[in-house]
Amino acid sequence: MEDNQKQFNRYVFLSTFARSLIEVFIGTVLFKAGFNLHSVISYYLLINIFSFILAFPCIQISKKYSNKLLTFIGIIAFIAVQVCLNYIQLNHIYLFILSFLYALYRRSYWMSRRYYTFKVIGKDNISKDYSWVSILNQLALLLSSYVGSLLLEYINIQVITVISTLLLLVGLYCICKLKFNHEINDIKLNIVETIKVTPISSIINIGCYELQNVITFMLPLYIIIYVRNTYTAVGIINLLAQLATIIFVYVYARLINKDKNYLVFSIIFLLVFKVLQINTYGIILYVITFISGLGTKMYEQSFNKELLKLSKNYEFHNFNLLYECTQNIFRILVVGICAFFISDIKIMLYVVIGFILIPVLFRFKTEVNNKKSKVIWKE
Repeated sequence: MEDNQKQFNRYVFLSTFARSLIEVFIGTVLFKAGFNLHSVISYYLLINIFSFILAFPCIQISKKYSNKLLTFIGIIAFIAVQVCLNYIQLNHIYLFILSFLYALYRRSYWMSRRYYTFKVIGKDNISKDYSWVSILNQLALLLSSYVGSLLLEYINIQVITVISTLLLLVGLYCICKLKFNHEINDIKLNIVETIKVTPISSIINIGCYELQNVITFMLPLYIIIYVRNTYTAVGIINLLAQLATIIFVYVYARLINKDKNYLVFSIIFLLVFKVLQINTYGIILYVITFISGLGTKMYEQSFNKELLKLSKNYEFHNFNLLYECTQNIFRILVVGICAFFISDIKIMLYVVIGFILIPVLFRFKTEVNNKKSKVIWKE
């Protein structure tokens, strides 16, 4: 494994562990602090609105300066989010500030991380290389979410902030050691042209896939409202889901390395068990959660195999902007429906699941419509 990939893998593990100590619990922290469900969902809606807006300046920073700078901004923003969580104020101004900082972290962190992921993964070994990134990501998630729940339940959030900050700074050091030539080119950002050359079915697949993040945000709220009002209950659910993905990820990556893809099957498999997950309790809930974790990883691996193929057609910054705009528009639409028209978290989850099911009707196409476009890599 080359040095760049080793450094990036270290960064993925450290940053994922640091973020996941608290990230999955932010909605529940706000809810338990006194914000009602509508306020918490509105906070998440604001995040996605800000994320859409911030995608444009963030991609300019990536293109004109460097993704290392973008990574730095993302890590500092997430540290600021944690500081804010240490001093919760029950008012809308606080939610506005918190949602802006979180959106700044999310856009900066994920746009730069996506860039480095595509840079370290070669065209000829997509599934194997990505499986290493995925395994490290899942290991970090497995260890951190339950540890974070214990710290929240029995100690305090200040300890999490200190641990997370130290790990994020070490991860930032790993990113600084990456050695890539910054690719400056004269290709301008053109989101309209990028959309034109991209098959509509692929845009739908991207947008609906990223709605899983909405489930990730809402499910802990469902658990503390309907199942058990403790952080450790959320931690156990996350631990089981991540354990399942680790067991399954490498075998499945090898399976889809062949000339087959199970994207439609994985969507249906995942959503069947998501529905079961929000309709079961006790020991059966844990079993269903474990199987749901398998479905999540199957969907992720199948989707990313197609996504990586599609991305190789584009000048990367135009592709990254397309991805960011697509995921945030879909999230704004779906979360907006939930925030303004629904008052029950379980029904909200049903709505999100319904939207995620849409791609079974549309094949994910990895070819673009116009090879002569300026947003396409020159051969």
